Amino acid sequence: MESFRGRFTNKIDAKGRVSVPAKFRAITVAQGFGGIVCFPSIQGAFVEGCGPAFSAVIDEMLDRLDPFSRERDLLASVLLGDSAELSFDSDGRIVLPEDLRAHANITDEATFVGMGRKFQIWEPRAYEAFRAEALEQARAHGDLLRSPLALGPGGGAR
Repeated sequence: MESFRGRFTNKIDAKGRVSVPAKFRAITVAQGFGGIVCFPSIQGAFVEGCGPAFSAVIDEMLDRLDPFSRERDLLASVLLGDSAELSFDSDGRIVLPEDLRAHANITDEATFVGMGRKFQIWEPRAYEAFRAEALEQARAHGDLLRSPLALGPGGGAR
């Protein structure tokens, strides 16, 4: 399966329209949707985005929780209730809703960041600050990445 990769910064016009990177559009179209799904991040001041494949994963994760639990309701209210299905126009743009722009402090530009099965949309300066910190901290977490080639039979280390 294709994954969202790369970093792209695009201008937002006065109507809130922004061009979604062509690579990202191709992935969601291949998944059967001519647009993207976006919702406010529960981890910070940025927007989470995905196609229908990852949206289904979110539904599955929520379905594993007690349907009457407060935790499920809290998560669902943000991940589903505050989500928006945003269709591409003929130029590959979407209208990023005002509430999502406000959540991420996005005004005149948006940075799209590939994260594999999903992507994020940031205010560019906020992303650069996050990226500098992430690069520093990622060095300390390199041991979390293990090559599947390094695993022996049954998934154990060789």
